[in-house]
Amino acid sequence: MRTRIFALITSLSLGVLALPPTSQAQSKGNNQTQTRRVSTTRASAAGAIDSSAVSPTDGVPLALFSMHIQSELFSGMPWPSVSFGSIRLWDTYTTWNDLNPSPGHFNWPALDRWLDAAQQHGVDVIYTFGATPTWASSNPTGKCDYNPGACYPMQDWDSFVRAIATHAAGRIKYWEMWNEANQHEYWSGGITALVTMTQHASAIIKSIVPNAMIFTPSGVGGAVDTSTFLDKFLAAGGGAFVDGVAFHGYVNSIPAIPEDVNRIVDHVENVMVARGQSGKPLWDTEGSWGPSEHLTGDDARMAFVARHYILQWSKLFKSSTGTLEKAGAAYAQVESWLVGANLTAPCSASRESTWTCDLTLAGGASGEIVWNAVVNIPATIPFTPASNFTQCTDLDGKVTQLSGGPIQIGGKPILLIGSRARHAPTKKSARNTVSRRVAERLKGPEMES
Repeated sequence: MRTRIFALITSLSLGVLALPPTSQAQSKGNNQTQTRRVSTTRASAAGAIDSSAVSPTDGVPLALFSMHIQSELFSGMPWPSVSFGSIRLWDTYTTWNDLNPSPGHFNWPALDRWLDAAQQHGVDVIYTFGATPTWASSNPTGKCDYNPGACYPMQDWDSFVRAIATHAAGRIKYWEMWNEANQHEYWSGGITALVTMTQHASAIIKSIVPNAMIFTPSGVGGAVDTSTFLDKFLAAGGGAFVDGVAFHGYVNSIPAIPEDVNRIVDHVENVMVARGQSGKPLWDTEGSWGPSEHLTGDDARMAFVARHYILQWSKLFKSSTGTLEKAGAAYAQVESWLVGANLTAPCSASRESTWTCDLTLAGGASGEIVWNAVVNIPATIPFTPASNFTQCTDLDGKVTQLSGGPIQIGGKPILLIGSRARHAPTKKSARNTVSRRVAERLKGPEMES
């Protein structure tokens, strides 16, 4: 069975009050000062679908689109207007240190408000473990991110896992065993301890919520660092206690090149195959272009979001103002293209670095997503679509009728749309509703800049 990427969780900012994350998820040697990010992820009820239940003919589930949301949500910022499948709790004041400030004392209000918001909006929740409380750390004076001792092995692990799983009472579907555990500022306790923690946590959580899904601790830092960490974890026996593999899909290039995520996924998949884990879903639980200075300009960020999502989707079959930022508009547009669609051929590049991804859209029409990876935005080059395509849509939602001649393409993907295939069934599900809702929102006043 081939690996499938089941969800991508973006850390980009959608609202004008939400700053792009100053990623702690860059390669080793990044000397950027660590700052406490306030963000989460979100998703919709479609996120409840297990990847094993998603066949290549079912179309893309909304679960592919997940998100981190800023904690300003609870001080006036509206719930994001774009649709998605799940939220990830990280930098949301819900770490172990936040929730268990002293032995036997638990502080649940911050967690409860996220769980309540997720239920209200019909999205699933991914809880990410991290930040050992200083009182529980084996090295309470150790220098770590978040708080002293936060990156070291601990006592009372089982007690905390049991407490949070019991308190959540099934409201958390996915559990990521540790955040970026190959970075010393997040974890300095070694692989053996991580495997033991995962073994205990999996047994405890599933005794309370039998259908919970347990993910590996996430790795980060590009293809080599991420896959090397995963290989060590699986070689130590960690695969026996997880239902899926988590990684962070940050690319380390400056400026950020979204196509670099292909190499990360390929390396991770190779490790999964070698360690007998290829039948399990692969979750990119955090990713973006990284720090703000790694990619500047609305057009470049729109292009990154679209290409980063589309390329990882392609891997499926290889296995408070409320104003939406431009990159958020691209997120919504790509969602409207992909939800309910089926890939007919993996994305591929020509010698000129023109990428094409062939698909059947949710309504049955043929489609092709096209961009060029080496043209500097806003420059373009000519491209001649196949004769069956009659219109194209760009990341701003602008629709252009095609006349049969060449068109201009650049770094921002466009969607070519052809005629509906004969006898292609119209998908009558929430996916069509999602696409219509996204389209309506893109036309609304919230998109004004």
